[in-house]
Amino acid sequence: MRTVALCAIVVLSVAALGPASAEPPPSLAEIAFEDLSPIDFHASPLIVNGPAVIGFDGPKAVVEFETSLPTPPAVVRYGPVFFAGGIEQPIFRRVAVEAGDDTGDDPGSVSTAHRILVDVSKLESPLYDGGLVSGGGGVVACRVEVYDPDYGSVRTYERRFRYLREGEPKTGRYRLASTMVHGPFVDLVGPDSFVVSWETDAPAPGAVVVGERRFVSPEPSARHEVEVTGLEPRTAYGYRVHYGYDRGTTGTYEVTTAPPRGESGFRFAFASDSRAGAGGGAHAIEGVNHAALTAVLTGARSRGADLVLFGGDLINGYTSSQEVFEGQLASWMRAAGLVGSSLPIYEGVGNHEQVGDYFEVPDPEHEGYRIVMFRDRDDPRSAEAIFTAAFANPRGSSYGFCLGPETRAARGEIVTGPDYGETVYSFDYGNCHFISLNTNYWYSSVKNSFGTKRYPSDKGGSAVALEILGGCREGYVMQNQLDWLEEDLSMAQEDDAIDWVFVFTHEPAFPNGGHLWDAMFWGDAGKGHEGGLNDHTAPLGDVIDMRDRLWTTLVRHDKVVAFMSGDEHNYSRTLVDSGVDPAFTRPVWQIVSGGAGAPFYVQDMSSPWSGNVEAFSPVNHYCLFDVTEERVSLTVYSTTGAPIDEVRHFSSHARRSPRE
Repeated sequence: MRTVALCAIVVLSVAALGPASAEPPPSLAEIAFEDLSPIDFHASPLIVNGPAVIGFDGPKAVVEFETSLPTPPAVVRYGPVFFAGGIEQPIFRRVAVEAGDDTGDDPGSVSTAHRILVDVSKLESPLYDGGLVSGGGGVVACRVEVYDPDYGSVRTYERRFRYLREGEPKTGRYRLASTMVHGPFVDLVGPDSFVVSWETDAPAPGAVVVGERRFVSPEPSARHEVEVTGLEPRTAYGYRVHYGYDRGTTGTYEVTTAPPRGESGFRFAFASDSRAGAGGGAHAIEGVNHAALTAVLTGARSRGADLVLFGGDLINGYTSSQEVFEGQLASWMRAAGLVGSSLPIYEGVGNHEQVGDYFEVPDPEHEGYRIVMFRDRDDPRSAEAIFTAAFANPRGSSYGFCLGPETRAARGEIVTGPDYGETVYSFDYGNCHFISLNTNYWYSSVKNSFGTKRYPSDKGGSAVALEILGGCREGYVMQNQLDWLEEDLSMAQEDDAIDWVFVFTHEPAFPNGGHLWDAMFWGDAGKGHEGGLNDHTAPLGDVIDMRDRLWTTLVRHDKVVAFMSGDEHNYSRTLVDSGVDPAFTRPVWQIVSGGAGAPFYVQDMSSPWSGNVEAFSPVNHYCLFDVTEERVSLTVYSTTGAPIDEVRHFSSHARRSPRE
């Protein structure tokens, strides 16, 4: 017995040392539980302080900024701002070049501290004067161009400043004045009111003047939202903004109030995805494709749009820096301001409207690599809170109810997400009801970056991020929002003043080009319906379950004409009917319009519903919808002005006759 026992011990000891008993490497979840140290992510842009005009040296405005690495001398293109037809257009007419060092003898030097003198008196001449002489100063637009040696390209930053001059040009006294850094914007346009919003470079008083009436901002502030009331429907009103302590005033803008509730006969535009493009220059100004965005918005305005819906991905985002995030939103507002002063824009949230906490941990499956996870922050630093503060949109339903934050389990606890703020809302315009959904609420996932083999399409990594950090998967609509949508749609369905309902958001329910691997599918190419991410045991249902609940909600309410989204940088029109899923007993259009400037995607023919796609185009574009009581029609234009799709009876798959 003793010998046998000893042998047994020896065998067990050898087995314990052998490969069969080696402990498995720690899982990603185990590593993430152990090491959650926030990191800076895309938080150090080339310019880290400025550019800003800090004062004057004689007639020369002093522009200063700092760069995160040594760069060659920069260039400022500058010129007056001309006002015509309700649009302020900056004209860059002169150039100022930075001296290479304090003496200006070495133009080839590099530095992190930059100072450029912009001689505004050169604009005070008969050739360029836009009222700068007779007005004793005015607004100057400038475009700062800095060479980035890391990327071998020029980065561009746009700013404006206002100055006052006492005395004659060149010899007088020049000084900075209160400047409107972006705006004014006209928002929330109803039949008897509208809101004007703007921001100045420092807290200051402000007022909106309409005819002989003056609507004063409650107190000195940098951010202003002023409601103008007592108006008549379908009436054009001119307004101007007075701002600052030193007689700042805008030109006169014209806005037309909405038709009476229940009346038709208007046009609206839909577009999305204006984050920086690949063309350089004006195609990539602080996270925004200014060139494409302004072409989209001015095109919609010139073709008679009464309002614009914008479905998210305004900016590049994806940063841990709130300062960078807010700077990119300001860049978007500077571009959109060309038409936003007279045309209301209703903004939505996309996946690129992401500012949060980032965490980097070792990747157990790829030696030497790491994985980056991120999560949205709590209020007041959440993406939703910052977005709400930047724009003037409705809050909650036009029928008077809001929705509370979502909850979910993470790290074995129940955690609560941020407030939705003004990212989920509805409003009425004439005989239409519009609904904005946030399909990127409380966004958590993994992020592709240098030194990683993981990408956002990594389902396992994304699931770990949700387990560890909480939050919500990209493209997922959580239960409170689904309940809110059901209630809002039910009330619109019973509202005799509403003929048509449009739902807009960022993530498509049925992606067709560039985003089958996430959105509301999270699919594997070539696997059809089975390729989508779905776990029926998930507490709230997985991606496909959620999408089907969302879509059947739309189908049940026969005033719903279309579900409009972006995310995919192209145009597609898809008729989602019982051929896609037998539960979809009423056809509803899905419109994807992501053509406001982000790099394009072509069509992915592996989607299970590719046969339902009736139009597709990967060019910059915008959609125009014409609304009457009897029908809705659609025309899609490229930014060149060429039509790329047209449907005269777009609403033919909705209710057969209105108000039946």
